[in-house]
Amino acid sequence: MDINMIFFLNIIFISMINILGGIEALLCSLLFILIIYLRKQDITLTIVLVVISIFLYINYNLKTIDNLEINKTYEFKIEVVSNSAKILKTDEKYLKIDYYPILDEFFEDGSYNVLGRVDKIKDTIVEIIILKEEKVETPIKDLLDNKVENMIYDFPYNFQQFTKAILLGRKDGISLDIKKKFNYTGTAHILVISGLHIGIIIFSILFILKKLSYQIRYGLAGIILTLYCYGIGFTPSVLRAYIMGILYLSAKIFYEEREMKKALILAFIVSSFINPYAIRSISYQMSYLALVGILFLYPKIKEDIKEVISEKFERSKIIDYVILSFSIQVMLMPIFLYYFRSIPLFSFIINIIVIPIGSLTVQVLFLAFLLSFIGIGKFLVPLGYYFYKILDLIIDIFYKIPFLTLTFYVKISVLLFIYLYFLILFFIIFEIKIIRKYWYIVLGIVPLIFIGSFQRDEKLDLEQIYYRNTSNRILFLNKEPDRRDLLLLKDSGIKRLDYIVTSYNLESEELKKAYPRAEYMILNKGEKIEVEDEYFINKKGKIKVKKSKR
Repeated sequence: MDINMIFFLNIIFISMINILGGIEALLCSLLFILIIYLRKQDITLTIVLVVISIFLYINYNLKTIDNLEINKTYEFKIEVVSNSAKILKTDEKYLKIDYYPILDEFFEDGSYNVLGRVDKIKDTIVEIIILKEEKVETPIKDLLDNKVENMIYDFPYNFQQFTKAILLGRKDGISLDIKKKFNYTGTAHILVISGLHIGIIIFSILFILKKLSYQIRYGLAGIILTLYCYGIGFTPSVLRAYIMGILYLSAKIFYEEREMKKALILAFIVSSFINPYAIRSISYQMSYLALVGILFLYPKIKEDIKEVISEKFERSKIIDYVILSFSIQVMLMPIFLYYFRSIPLFSFIINIIVIPIGSLTVQVLFLAFLLSFIGIGKFLVPLGYYFYKILDLIIDIFYKIPFLTLTFYVKISVLLFIYLYFLILFFIIFEIKIIRKYWYIVLGIVPLIFIGSFQRDEKLDLEQIYYRNTSNRILFLNKEPDRRDLLLLKDSGIKRLDYIVTSYNLESEELKKAYPRAEYMILNKGEKIEVEDEYFINKKGKIKVKKSKR
């Protein structure tokens, strides 16, 4: 069976579902199958592809729901972390839109099955009236959480939160300052459980079990990996890494050849079958595209580099690692540009230093985590803390270097995003001689990018940020603005601010740099400021808008 055709069929179907809808996805899939049949005249392949298309369409209808409706009652599966909630499933189906519920009662951290009626919907914020709720028992997750908590409770807070992020996938406790440093240096992937972490984890498990027989060792590694991933949760990036990890272990057990490209394709097919809307997740996109960079772009760049460097440099491990890191960055550059409007210019060089130290830190901490099940894990934690301090120092040094990341305060066209990936695909498919010969075709498309007006539709959170264009231009803040908020302010044409009024001490350096002439005012509880026919009052720590009585 031609797995490549099945892969392309899945790509077309899942893409069309997320852009248009189910019927359109089915029609586009059938059109693709017709083209394949006319070219290959393979009736068996055609029948298989048609059956798969129908199967995907039925699966889509059974597993997904487009949106929520007001005054309708649903059974929700909700995840609560640090007072923030997210709807994972509705009536056992995945939602096309990520909804974040406001609950009418307090919930501790954990997973809940909730019977609730939708009261209000504003963008992605949903107010739910709880009719019935039940906390889901998660013994494996609770066991992992307790083991990590007991292992690190004597250490500083930042190290605790870093450990929870890399071992449990819980980034909620990491401070905004640390996130900024990792994002700016292009090393934020260290904080996310992905293929790098799962690879280190598999190696650590195999290292501890090395005295067992070959097949038992790899079989137990598969069981431990499954329990671990189930405990931390199958996020899109974890699911991709888990599938590829299990395929690797299975190949070792059955003495099969490891084919990473086919494993990546199979991981995509399986994950898109489980959740047809998973492709909307940025972590999902980055996880797969990073692997595409490693498996497809890296060999091509390495081959072309041979023509311009000496044989001595070609054999250098450092040069090889630079090319690998550069390949990943090139593949992810359109993602950074499209979603974050920034390009980390030299992260591929920084990662030469950061990834070895980061990998060593993850490995030591995960070994300590495994050994904690037999009561001796704490002996390794100080070593993990030592490596963490080195990693933190390196990140801090690079964070102080200007222009490591370029930020664009303009709207990014979707056409530019598509064009950049077209360019990468063009480079992967064709030989360098053909690219040089037909360079004018690639260059000729550039003007079309700037003609197109199709942009990503994003809006400011008007519950948290208010702007008043009076004689004095005033911005009212109920939250610490992030980069996205700043970009959306620029999108709105707000080029100048005279006053920034908050209910707390503002620490956003980016906001201060963007509007250096703005004067900062803090409204304490009960204090108010009047602007034309409205006044803004700090009520219970939040600025509220009210109409003036005059």
